[in-house]
Amino acid sequence: MLRFWVLDVATEMEDGPVAWIWSIGEDGSRLIVKEPFRPVFYLTGGELERICTCLEASKELSISSFSLVERRLSGRSLRAVMVSVLTDELEGLAEKVRKRCGAEGVFEADIRASSQFLLRRGLRPSSWHAVEASESGAVKGYRVYRASGDYQRLERVETPRLRVLAFDSFFLAGRGTPKPEFDPVMVITAVTERGEVRQFSGDEKDLLRGFIDLVEGYDPDVIVGFNTNRRILPYLTERCRRLGFSLSIGRLGAEPRTSVYGHQSLQGRLNIDLYDLAEETPEIKLETLEEYSSYLGLKVEYDTIDEYDLAEAWDKERSRVLEYSTQRARGIMEVYRAVSDYIFSLSEITGLPADHVLTAATGFRVENYLMGLAMEAGELVPPRGEATYMTYAGGVVMEPRAGLHEDVAVIDFKSMYPNIMMKYNISFDTLSVEGVHRAPNLPHAFKEEAGFIPRALKRLLEERERARGLAEMHPEGSVERRVLEARQRALKVIANATYGYMGWTGARWYCREAAEATSAWGRETIRSAMERAKELGLEIIYGDTDSLFVRDDPEKIRGLLGWINEALGLEARVDRRYRKILFTEAKKRYGGLTDDGKIETVGLEIVRGDWSAIAKEAQLAALEAILKEGKEEAVRRIRETIKALREGRVPIKKLIIWKKLTKGLEEYEVASPHVKVAKRMIEAGWSVKPGDLVGFIIMKGKGRLYEKAIPYFEADPSRVDVDYYIEKQVIPPVARLLSAIGIPERTLMGLISN
Repeated sequence: MLRFWVLDVATEMEDGPVAWIWSIGEDGSRLIVKEPFRPVFYLTGGELERICTCLEASKELSISSFSLVERRLSGRSLRAVMVSVLTDELEGLAEKVRKRCGAEGVFEADIRASSQFLLRRGLRPSSWHAVEASESGAVKGYRVYRASGDYQRLERVETPRLRVLAFDSFFLAGRGTPKPEFDPVMVITAVTERGEVRQFSGDEKDLLRGFIDLVEGYDPDVIVGFNTNRRILPYLTERCRRLGFSLSIGRLGAEPRTSVYGHQSLQGRLNIDLYDLAEETPEIKLETLEEYSSYLGLKVEYDTIDEYDLAEAWDKERSRVLEYSTQRARGIMEVYRAVSDYIFSLSEITGLPADHVLTAATGFRVENYLMGLAMEAGELVPPRGEATYMTYAGGVVMEPRAGLHEDVAVIDFKSMYPNIMMKYNISFDTLSVEGVHRAPNLPHAFKEEAGFIPRALKRLLEERERARGLAEMHPEGSVERRVLEARQRALKVIANATYGYMGWTGARWYCREAAEATSAWGRETIRSAMERAKELGLEIIYGDTDSLFVRDDPEKIRGLLGWINEALGLEARVDRRYRKILFTEAKKRYGGLTDDGKIETVGLEIVRGDWSAIAKEAQLAALEAILKEGKEEAVRRIRETIKALREGRVPIKKLIIWKKLTKGLEEYEVASPHVKVAKRMIEAGWSVKPGDLVGFIIMKGKGRLYEKAIPYFEADPSRVDVDYYIEKQVIPPVARLLSAIGIPERTLMGLISN
């Protein structure tokens, strides 16, 4: 019996599709498990016997076999023709067969062959398996095995010792954004998991060949970087081609190739792009390695050089550029260490390889998990479509009681939406006018028989509880506990995202009625809990979707939690306690001091990306003063910030305002600073496109605001419009806080002239 950890899976053509399972053996060896595989698609509708006769006569097509089978579709039984094929190009063949043979529907032809293999064979990437296998040779030093029989999941939580190579690269442009057609690579720095550093600079051809040789010699299982998918690997690939050779950093000498979700696939290796994780972290508005390292609490020092300054620094301070490159490569390795357990857990749960799972949107992660369960249950996977989006009401968000409050407890419903979907059996296949569970104030009802989505959620939540229980059996700091805690976090993420998946118009199992009903029951749940809290004499300060903020009264809170469990059949707990918490007049905007002395914020300018750093710092300083010392200290700190601005003591980088381009420049009808600056950057040779963040600074001068904005890297500190930053950046966000405790904005405006 061969025991191995699945690294990645690919489908190669060898007299038909063959699955290559790149793996780590139990003894630490690198190996390939091969298994011939026949992808399938299903034909439905029409005369099935006639379709079979047609298939029999279509011998020139790449069909291996076909048969009549019983399957389910949206909970209803139906007969279908299952067609096994000898190609990994399914969609074109399936459509040709459908037209020729008179079928009405095609299912599962739009699922890639390698994905079908993983899903149908029950293989999960990033986890241990066992299978009967015989050794059948080697490919360039990698032992090859032929699998036979079924794969068995092994109860092992630890990840094998992986060889990891973190790297970063800078490109040299004489003007504007570096372009791979013209601009060379100036440096590549790589760091191994053992801390060894290799840096390549000088002649471009030599440095690229040196990096390729390093990868081939070290033979990493994982190559990790930051923005490697969309920028660095495509750039390096193009530079190598223009120099007459290939960026052969995949196993067996393969070049990177673009795969699903925009991912750059490396044969036999994982290409993990940490930028994808940073991008999906809502607390991070400026998706840089520095910001992500800080968010994770890593003590990594960066002597940051902006891309706009790299060319000049390369000429004048080359050693500084080389050191910064080394810092980035080391920082990438530290970030990888901090998040790798979570990445591998997410991969194992969803069934997506660890590099694909990062580039896939949350909906695709949920969907891949559901597809595995569907195939296991004999449920046909619908083809992907795009429904028309229709809005529906969300959760309850009550008006906050503005002001400063002491001793506040936050009651949080545990996995509220997943539990509601299970309680009321909400699913695409249980929706029925005759259903026994009728959504409040909606025409939607759901049958009693357990539906597909509730069964999937039940499994996820049971797995999560099991992971949490096992984690508690291991000591703090142990590998097992760390991995299991990461696993339960990943399970929570997928379970909580399932409600949103049902309302996603791109979902294979899109069901607006299910999402709308879940939201309606969620609103009713919160309202019922609020009414009961008032009956118990609990003072409610704020309510938001699945949480209640109440005056901390342990005995009354225990009564409310017991009622929620008994009367609503749901579980709630005290998630956190605040010594003090400040609510503004707006929903979803507050800041609090927790029991352990930390300051947490929601919705304030502090955590929003379209304000300058000085605005965020001023608001955080004011909030900290209000929560810890009092409003007089808050006013004193604001006065000091204004003074520092007037005296030119605020670093220019703290004045940058970042704004995202949400559409093409030609689509903007109203002139705005970031659009004007983007156009100026393009004229100067920089590449700016929708989705990019544009940084600008407001300078002194006449005219409208957009006429005074310039790219931040062109700003002269002596010409900054200090009055704008005081009146429009510092005062408004701190006024939002101070007005909630009785200090009007006009009082703060009076500080300007003092």
